Amino acid sequence: MTRSLTDVGEARYESCSKSKEYKKLVFALAYFHAAILERRKYGAIGWNISYEWMNSDFNTSERNLLMYLEEQPEIPYQALNYLVAAVNYGGRVTDDKDGRCIRAMLKKYFCSEIMNDNYKLSKLDTYYAPPDGSLAETLKYIGQLPLDEDPEVFGLHSNANIAYELKTVNNFMDTILVIQPRASGGKAVKTPEEIVVDMANNFATMVPKHMKKDKASPLTFAVTDIGAMNSLGVFVGQEIDRFNILISVMLRTLDQLVKAIAGTVVMSPELELMFNKFLDNKVPLNWEYVAYPCLKPLTSWMKDLISRVEFMSTWLYNGPPATFWLPAFYFP
Repeated sequence: MTRSLTDVGEARYESCSKSKEYKKLVFALAYFHAAILERRKYGAIGWNISYEWMNSDFNTSERNLLMYLEEQPEIPYQALNYLVAAVNYGGRVTDDKDGRCIRAMLKKYFCSEIMNDNYKLSKLDTYYAPPDGSLAETLKYIGQLPLDEDPEVFGLHSNANIAYELKTVNNFMDTILVIQPRASGGKAVKTPEEIVVDMANNFATMVPKHMKKDKASPLTFAVTDIGAMNSLGVFVGQEIDRFNILISVMLRTLDQLVKAIAGTVVMSPELELMFNKFLDNKVPLNWEYVAYPCLKPLTSWMKDLISRVEFMSTWLYNGPPATFWLPAFYFP
């Protein structure tokens, strides 16, 4: 907002014959410009598509605003709303829901109520168009606004910060992992290849065995009086199929990874990505595609998988348990 109004300049800021109306509306325009830009940091919660609005959009809208105020006896709020939200800024908007959102946002700022000094631009009391004054006074007001703004400033719920902070932390952690050294000096230190081979061989011994339905307890897939399998039997059968698919993928890719590092098979992009994920202690994507949702790091994920399969195996071979561990399922 400071940059936008500074670009307007003191001379132009004081040039309009409708001084109060212009200053109120140009402040609202600067607020609108800042709000739609900052909403992008919330990802899809802010905008479905990240649009590249620029200073030229603000400058064009500011010139239109000044021209309309000078040429029209009354403030043409409807025309200004359409021109700014649907043409100047909206010309870049390709998603219909985003277009609806940007028009609704501006309508809250470009309205007759903005001329009231007590009118709030958001539900927070801090944000309002300051009284008629000099550009320096307006910039001073902007300078005392909170640096760490609440999502409500942009018309979003406070929970939007959760998604933003998670995204920020994950990007930060990914950056650290990318720049960390993959090899170290000294003979005693293992190379990245040796580390991954050790991990792969260790995981291969830890991967649970396939669960065999033909050895199930008679109670597991018991049949009802009408000749149909009971609902718990249908469910556990589907769950076991999914776990067996995951186990097969893990055993196959672990074997391929060890061979690729040894040079006996081609190191495909999929295996190279798996190699890097092992170094970062993250679950490989080729496992995630056939696995249940889980945010654990790789070593904890493996322990969790073993516990889940043990529970399902007990159910399969001994019959339905007295209590059910719901988080063990693919689809609880």
